[in-house]
Amino acid sequence: MKKIVGLELNKYPTIPPTLLAEPNGATPVKNLDVDPAKLFHHHYHDVRGYAPPNPDPANFEYLTLFRPEEELRVIGGGLGIGTAYRRAASTFLGQAFCRFFLDAHCGIHYFAHIEDVLNRPPHKDFGGHTVIRQSKGDVPDYLCAPNPSVVYLAEAKGRATAISFKSAEFAAWRKQFDRVLVKDAAGTPVSVKGHIVATRFATETDGPRVRSKLYAEDPATHGRRPLLEAPEFGSAVVALHYSHMAAKLRQPILAAALATNTTVPREINFPAFVWRFVGPFITDKLFVGGYFLGRDGAPPLKLSDNQGKTIFLNADPMRLDVEPGTFFGLEVSVFEGICAMARQGDAAASNVPLLQPIPFFDSGLSFLQDGSVIGSLGYFEPLGDQIF
Repeated sequence: MKKIVGLELNKYPTIPPTLLAEPNGATPVKNLDVDPAKLFHHHYHDVRGYAPPNPDPANFEYLTLFRPEEELRVIGGGLGIGTAYRRAASTFLGQAFCRFFLDAHCGIHYFAHIEDVLNRPPHKDFGGHTVIRQSKGDVPDYLCAPNPSVVYLAEAKGRATAISFKSAEFAAWRKQFDRVLVKDAAGTPVSVKGHIVATRFATETDGPRVRSKLYAEDPATHGRRPLLEAPEFGSAVVALHYSHMAAKLRQPILAAALATNTTVPREINFPAFVWRFVGPFITDKLFVGGYFLGRDGAPPLKLSDNQGKTIFLNADPMRLDVEPGTFFGLEVSVFEGICAMARQGDAAASNVPLLQPIPFFDSGLSFLQDGSVIGSLGYFEPLGDQIF
């Protein structure tokens, strides 16, 4: 089931087309559709390294804290019962909503955690650009990119209390962008556009008049000139984005090459297992990946038909409450692209394809434009090993 939250935008010079109330209008929609599977997908990318996606997308842990209805509303008076858990849940959900919003509506598909780049010396990854801290305090969460040529900053917030663009709290969030300075190769400060995405989670105790709502603003850092295009900088964000996926796919050499912009010799191969998607919209699309066991930990039951095709059932086919497993993978042409980056350097990021989105059809499966997919093992058919 899709979820719905309210939407408020501030300081956006142009409203993203997907958020227009009318195709040729100038007014944004009042409500935002949220795909729970994509929300989990972004959360999984954001917080987990090698760890399996537990629970699976159809059973996103934090969504159990919300009422089972379309309108997003927290059960009781907050996200859990303890202060520490509520704070952590708000943070994780706020980051997931931020990444979901930027990916689905702002064309920003690649994310690097700011701590991966902050206060590091000039590096060939960034074409001489540096990101430095100017003062103590919180800084934006992400350095992100819509493509290898453009870079943005992004800050995510999640709250179960009121949010307003005019509040002192929002003003404090804007100041986080002032604590970061981006310099070009000549040492000149450049202004970087950014996004603040804050989500208020309404609770049952708030009453029906208070709704969950996403607030998005488009600020910028200070600088003598705007950072218009920075191919090396943007390519590095793409590389960092995919380095974590390569780690999840158990490709340590590939992950290390992408994370450090070191090239591997051409004789180094990347063996992987290829699968075919057998669901709707992207039928027959191929993915490099594998699966994690279901929640019960039992290996799935493999069946083959008379044509040699393999399907998976849970270990006890008579049980309807158990999934055979959760698949995670990366579309083959994208995987080929990041292998080329590992061999040629970050400059090859321009050849990594950006895929078309697919319509929502199952809250247990998510496919993002960066080529990553996560969902029930039942949607995938194993084909065999391949060397990349």
